[in-house]
Amino acid sequence: MMTVSWSQTPGSDNYTAWAISSTDDHRASCNSTSDSCSIRDLQCGKVYGVVVTSSSVHCNVIAGSDYKVQSAPCKPENTTTDQNCSSSVITVKWNQGDTKQNYTVKATSASGVNSTCDSTQSSCSFLDLSCGQLYTFTVMGHTNVCISEWSTPIEKLTGPCPPTNVSAELNCTTFKALVTWSNTAANTGYMVQATSANGHSSNCSDLGTSCHLNSLVCGQEYSVVVEAVDPGCTGPSSVPTTITTEPCVPVNVSFHYNVSAAQVQWSAGSCASSYSVRAVTQQGLSLTCNTINTDCVLTGLQCSQTYSITVTAKNQACDSQISDASLLMTEPCPPTNIQANVSCGQPTATVSWQQSDLAAGYVAYFDSQRGHDTFCVGTDTDTSCVVSGLMCGTVYNVWVKALGHQYNSSDSIVVPLTSGPCEPSNIEVIYDCGGSSANISWQPSDGAVLYITVLTASSGHTASCTTNQTSCQPRPLRCGEEYNVTVKAVGETCNSSSQMTGYLTTEPCVPTNVSIHYNLSTARVMWNAARGAASYSVQAVSDRNLTVACNTSNTHCSLTALQCSHTYSITVMTQSLACNNTVSSAPYRLVTEPCPPTNVQASMSCRQLTSTASWQQSDLALGYVAYFDNQNGHYTSCMSTNTSCVVSGLMCGTVYSVWVKALGQQYNSSDSSVVSLTSAPCLPGDMKVEVNCTSDNAVLVSWNGTYGTTNISLMAVIGGSLQTLCTTQQESCNMTSLSCGETYSLSINASNDQCSLSTQTLSNFTTRPCPPQRVAVNLQCSSRTAVLSWEERSNVELYTASAIKASGGEEKTCDSATSTCQFSGLDCGEMYNFTVTGHNRGCCSQPSSAVFIHTEPCPPTNVSAEVLCESDEVKISWQEASGAESFLVTVSGSNGFVKTYSTNQTLLRASLPCGQNFNVTVRGQGSMCNGIPSSPTFFKTAPCIPRGLATDAECGFDVGSVSWQPTDGAETYIAVATGLDGHTHRCISNTASCTWSDLHCGEEYSVVVRAKSNNCTSLPSNSSIIHMDPCAPQNLSATVNCDMKVVSLSWDANSGAKMYTVSAEAGNKSVSLNTNMTTASFTGFTCGQKYSIKITPHSWYCPGNSSASVSVQTWPCKPIRVSASQDCLTSIAVVTWQPSNGSDVYTATMQTDTGVSKMCMSDTNQCSFLDLMCGQNFSVSVTASNQQCDVTSGPATRLQSVPCVPTDVSVVMDCANNTAVVSWASSQGAVKYSVMAHSGHVNNDSCQTAGLSCSLNNLTCGSLYTVHVVAMGDSCSSVPSWPLKFNSIPCPPQNVSTQVDCSSNDLTVSWDAIGDADHFLVSLAAENGESELCNTTNTVCFSSNATCGKTFTVQVTSVREHCRSVHSQTQSIQSAPCQPQEIMGSVDCVTNSAWISWLDAPGADSYTVSGVAVGRNDYRANCTTFTNMTCEMKDLACGVLYNFSVLAKNSECESQPSAPISLETAPCSLSAITAVPQCHNSSIIVMWDLMEGSERNTVYTAAAEASDYTLLTCNNTGTSCSLQEAQCGLQYTISVAASSDACSSMRSPPSKVSMEPCPPTDVRVNAACEHHRAVVSWTPSPGAETYHVVAEAADGHTHTCNTSSTNCSLSELHCDEQYTVFVTAGHENCSSKASQNVTLNTGPCQPSGLSVTYQCSNQSATLTWTPSGPAKDYYGCAQAGNEDMLYCHSTNPSCVINGLDCGTVYNFSVRASDGTCNSSFSDPVQIEAVPCPPAIAEVQLFPMQDEIQVMRFSWKQITCGDTGYMLTLTGSLLGDSQALFELSSYWTNVTYFDFSSRLQFELQRHNEEQECCRHERHIHACLWNNSSLSTIGCGVHWKQLLCHSFVERLSVCRQLHGV
Repeated sequence: MMTVSWSQTPGSDNYTAWAISSTDDHRASCNSTSDSCSIRDLQCGKVYGVVVTSSSVHCNVIAGSDYKVQSAPCKPENTTTDQNCSSSVITVKWNQGDTKQNYTVKATSASGVNSTCDSTQSSCSFLDLSCGQLYTFTVMGHTNVCISEWSTPIEKLTGPCPPTNVSAELNCTTFKALVTWSNTAANTGYMVQATSANGHSSNCSDLGTSCHLNSLVCGQEYSVVVEAVDPGCTGPSSVPTTITTEPCVPVNVSFHYNVSAAQVQWSAGSCASSYSVRAVTQQGLSLTCNTINTDCVLTGLQCSQTYSITVTAKNQACDSQISDASLLMTEPCPPTNIQANVSCGQPTATVSWQQSDLAAGYVAYFDSQRGHDTFCVGTDTDTSCVVSGLMCGTVYNVWVKALGHQYNSSDSIVVPLTSGPCEPSNIEVIYDCGGSSANISWQPSDGAVLYITVLTASSGHTASCTTNQTSCQPRPLRCGEEYNVTVKAVGETCNSSSQMTGYLTTEPCVPTNVSIHYNLSTARVMWNAARGAASYSVQAVSDRNLTVACNTSNTHCSLTALQCSHTYSITVMTQSLACNNTVSSAPYRLVTEPCPPTNVQASMSCRQLTSTASWQQSDLALGYVAYFDNQNGHYTSCMSTNTSCVVSGLMCGTVYSVWVKALGQQYNSSDSSVVSLTSAPCLPGDMKVEVNCTSDNAVLVSWNGTYGTTNISLMAVIGGSLQTLCTTQQESCNMTSLSCGETYSLSINASNDQCSLSTQTLSNFTTRPCPPQRVAVNLQCSSRTAVLSWEERSNVELYTASAIKASGGEEKTCDSATSTCQFSGLDCGEMYNFTVTGHNRGCCSQPSSAVFIHTEPCPPTNVSAEVLCESDEVKISWQEASGAESFLVTVSGSNGFVKTYSTNQTLLRASLPCGQNFNVTVRGQGSMCNGIPSSPTFFKTAPCIPRGLATDAECGFDVGSVSWQPTDGAETYIAVATGLDGHTHRCISNTASCTWSDLHCGEEYSVVVRAKSNNCTSLPSNSSIIHMDPCAPQNLSATVNCDMKVVSLSWDANSGAKMYTVSAEAGNKSVSLNTNMTTASFTGFTCGQKYSIKITPHSWYCPGNSSASVSVQTWPCKPIRVSASQDCLTSIAVVTWQPSNGSDVYTATMQTDTGVSKMCMSDTNQCSFLDLMCGQNFSVSVTASNQQCDVTSGPATRLQSVPCVPTDVSVVMDCANNTAVVSWASSQGAVKYSVMAHSGHVNNDSCQTAGLSCSLNNLTCGSLYTVHVVAMGDSCSSVPSWPLKFNSIPCPPQNVSTQVDCSSNDLTVSWDAIGDADHFLVSLAAENGESELCNTTNTVCFSSNATCGKTFTVQVTSVREHCRSVHSQTQSIQSAPCQPQEIMGSVDCVTNSAWISWLDAPGADSYTVSGVAVGRNDYRANCTTFTNMTCEMKDLACGVLYNFSVLAKNSECESQPSAPISLETAPCSLSAITAVPQCHNSSIIVMWDLMEGSERNTVYTAAAEASDYTLLTCNNTGTSCSLQEAQCGLQYTISVAASSDACSSMRSPPSKVSMEPCPPTDVRVNAACEHHRAVVSWTPSPGAETYHVVAEAADGHTHTCNTSSTNCSLSELHCDEQYTVFVTAGHENCSSKASQNVTLNTGPCQPSGLSVTYQCSNQSATLTWTPSGPAKDYYGCAQAGNEDMLYCHSTNPSCVINGLDCGTVYNFSVRASDGTCNSSFSDPVQIEAVPCPPAIAEVQLFPMQDEIQVMRFSWKQITCGDTGYMLTLTGSLLGDSQALFELSSYWTNVTYFDFSSRLQFELQRHNEEQECCRHERHIHACLWNNSSLSTIGCGVHWKQLLCHSFVERLSVCRQLHGV
């Protein structure tokens, strides 16, 4: 408000004070009649001009005045703050008005400290505000007069203070650093930054006072600072602290392996002070070495192992991570169990071995003392190989080496092998004809011990002789044999044979078994082949001195031209070439056949069918046979001793061949000449007559055929005379020229050259009827009926009339016995053909002459109308109607149009109006009458042409449209848009418009429309044009000029395009250009980038669519940081580089100084070179390539390759000192050399030198060494040289064993060869000085016929080349014992046994005596003794003669039985006695019968001899007595004698009894604790047959068992009981006393009452149970399925099992132990391991709606299988403790849930689909989340909640909400 005062003017005027703004002409005023007023509503911050006007002064315009007044300053608005966190400066800003004024800014901290800042501008800065304080800022404007209101206060937190007490510590396990600091303010975050001197950095942030730095780079020293960060600002950094990381992992780990030692090398790791190298096998064996250098030697490596070698770097802070493992596969161990076997008869041998682990193959070496070496190779799976080309009669040393993948094994032990002897040569034979013997001689063979000469004939007969000379005479030789002569050279292990060239031929044998097969002047002579006969001569001499002979090399020969009626003597002869003589067989007598009869004649008796044959007589004939044969199967004969005979039963009409044969003594004559005989003709039979119904004058007569050639004539009476109708020699005759309708009678005549026979009338027949005459037809048009008539005849039985349409079709027939027939239902418009036939006796006549008739015309059919859509014509057509001569066509339109057309065609063209409906009918016209009209046909003419077309196009969417005026008759419209290139687009519409959405870009379409109705379309309308937008450019292509760095584009021009926009993009870079050409070029593209380029066309009408983008890859960037390294072991060189952008592939090139180069390609940042030339200096470069360009790296890198492999390695062995000198040729690139000798026993030797030779001084005996030489360079060593082998001195044999053949006393010595040996020397020495020496190359030696009863000392020595080993350990062997001698025997009359004695047999350990009763094989006895030379034969039968013999035995063999002796036992007189033992009374009662005739005072003495030879006696005059002091467990032999104990006739036969068994001793009990069983065992009691075991418990429970063995099992014993156990033995009816008692304590009972409590906090379970008896320990267990079992142990009835897996169901059980026995497991309890409920991580309140507060509870995920969650919220309503509520979610697997309530809550988890029942008041909220449904909530109030599954609760929720 402004108060304006003024001085009044005279008068009483009204005054107006004006305030006028000088800037925007804002005006305000006030009125007054006094001298002042107040102007209100002024705007702040304005300068007003003040004017006062009076009513007396009239002013039209008041512009202002020079009196200026400034209004009050404005209140600052839109106050903001800007904070510079780095300088801690806060600038306050506000909006400034147009008027200048001063401002004061006040900053008030939360602690009440104020600061101010003054400014004339719209901002002001505070420079010294405290850090970490919340300030309130207000701004006030003021002038010299007024001040404004304070602005709306704003708050701003100053930057946080820098953290203090910063420290950092590295965790050596996780390699993370823990940074801690002191907190500076609440609600402040902190950023930790760690930076190394090499530019590596790491950071972390946290709201607390610590943070972990991840991704720290190894081997770095980091400077660590901490910055405090509030939501808007980062504070200054703390004072830096440092931390050193662990050393970097060693890389480029490599090794050089050399026989159990590996030198491991690696690249140094940053910050490493020392290193540890570890090598671990797959079996867990490990070796380590430590060093401060970058290499270390691992020693003690084993063969056939794969070691994983790793290196760990160490420093004062931590150990590095373990380096990548390098796999070292050591050499395979040398093969063992080497065996070599020669293939006798072939120069091959097979060597076998046991496989070595990790072997990739094997090589077996053969070396002879003659300098011949060879080898064979096996694969990794082979255990043998075969070598060929061995020299005969040669001793070879054989050893095997296993080939490894990287290294080869040392040599195996050497075994000797002797090849077979050489074949004998120059075999010669001298044969003695007179003595039938031969002398064979030959040249000697190497390796032969003796020779066997064998003569083998082809018959299998052999003769042989054996000699150690070079000739012998084999016997016996047989005649006629051709022998192959073979001489076999017999060697130590194999034999060889040689066969003499040619054969030894003895003189031939005499031909035998001569036999003859004779046949008509030819005799085939046969005989058994005479061995040795090369050819035979056969001679036959007749009784008339005629001679016939033949020669042959076979065993048969044919003598020809032998004369009939002669007797011949025949012999077979052969010539001996060996002895020049002739051998003849015994003569054979042959009588030839008689000569054939001559002058043979045959005569025929025609009527009787018989014939007589006659002939002249032949010499030596005993009889004759005449033969008659008709060649058709009929054969007959007659026999006679005279010169004629008669035959009967000949067949008629047959020609017979007749001949005669003479019968001789052995052979019959050949047939005589043949004469012919014809029999009488046969008469025809079974005649048949067939009348030919198809012909008026033909009849066929047939009959059965006759034999031979016969003339048959058929005759009939015609016109009163017999006439011949036909004559034939066939089986039928066809009679022609007969009259129709006539009857005939037939007769027949048969004749041949001999006879003529006739028959009477055979048959009557009638010919077919004649055709009907005078046929006529009468047609009745109106009734469609015709009547046919003809002339009737008497010899016709039936007439059949037929009517056939001329057009074809079914025939109509009519049968009649009269002369007429009627046809009805004839078809219209047809011409019918009528005929009639007559029938008689199955034959019908020919049809009569035809008559014809035409029926009335038919109505037209298939009337159709074809509308010609492109004109006003209609084409009407129909099918031709039968009988119609012309047609009437009537057309009727829907608008009253009617017109009739006449035509004689079936097509009519008529012009009709368009768009109308019509119907048409057609009627046929005939000559007699018209037909009925056809059915009407309906049609519609074409619609009219559309008019008034209009077109439109929508650019950019391929859309065009057309519209038109509707037309008559149109149902639909077809609009066609045709492009300039002729392609079309159709659109069908039932309205007057049409739209296309697939028109082609760049086209100009001409559009026409046709109207369509049904299948008719009108002519097209006038056309209209649619212009489309241009097409997207096609075939966009891009090329890159690598040299000029230019990308050129080209594309195909498209129609409608006037200009093109070309754009290219790569990442966030883009460039474009415009052109009216179809090419463009871009320069300045970046290397290694892929640009996306597209073209957009433009036309005069609208822009087109862009082309498909094309990607262009520019030239690759140049590779940098190229380096090269080489693996010394594999010689593989690796080139690495830093990848360059835009590269598809890299080509690395390595070139020597001489220009030799190699290349490799890679798509990564490295490339490997194989097979580099050794010892060369290479330059290395890398070329980056893509599909467009190649770019090569800068200056080349250098690489020196590994030295070359040494060659010309040789070894000189000093056998005396067991040393070897190795020498070789110089290798390029080598500085020094390493020599390694490997053997199969891992006893290796090595040496190093800078020269070209080296000495090996620590060789092991019996080893085959393989020598390798390695060339060593400055950084790498070559691979070993090609292996060279040599042998050390042999080792003594081991494991010498001996064996004896008991039957032949042959001794066999075998041993194991240790190392390699050529052969072995075996010494066998007896105690008496006898010795034998065996020399063999095998590991076994044989000695025949050793002396019986001797012990031999055996020693074996190995021999290799010229060295021998020390003797093997001495072994002993026994030969078979000698046969026992001087056998003697005596009889014991008391026991009726025999004592046999003999002399000691050398070599015997025991003896067996056998006794067999003479003539009684059922009486046998035997005994065995080990120390005595006597033996008792017990239980012999009385009064029997026995033969006794003795057999000696030792540990190896039995001797031959001794010579037998004979003894007769005491005779039997007294009757049998009875002996009864008294159990537990130590006595035996003996009973007998008195002897017949004995006196009453006769004393009987009973004697009992025990099995321990003690004697008991008793006597009595009665029939019994008692033997006292009998011992348990003994068997007694008892006999009774009368008045004497001598062997007399008054002794009883012996009787055996056994006393009761003694009590069992040493009773032991072995308890099976878990199964409640115990096994009781004891020492057997003599005489015991069964045992009875009793176990009695303290509670009265008793267990027993019976057995015949010495142990028994007690089962189902009670747990926790003490048993008393004893055993009794039984025999027959007696049992022993009980044994001493033994105490058995059973194990504890299984625990009961097991319960399990699961502890979710530590995934453990606590088991508790009821204690069981005296248990000292308890063992609890838990098992899930088939997984490993978890255990716990306790002495109390509870224990805890840890380490349970969450979500797994476990079976828990417990067992008790008393220190000795364990109980069985208790019954299992099944519990599932579940986690603890998760803690609520966050509670989120949503805005209140309708007074409902929604809370979202979230928690962390529990890691457990199939985990579900339930959230429960409990509380009270309005704090009322009586109004409680509980909200529960359903089980869910998500980690949040929404509720509306308050107070406390708890979270349960659940991993099953069941929940607990609660019997209290519940309020349940259901939320169902589904991806396809919105969240649904429901509330249910239940007094009692039943247990529901999740599915059931979900169903309730759905029902409540109707889903």
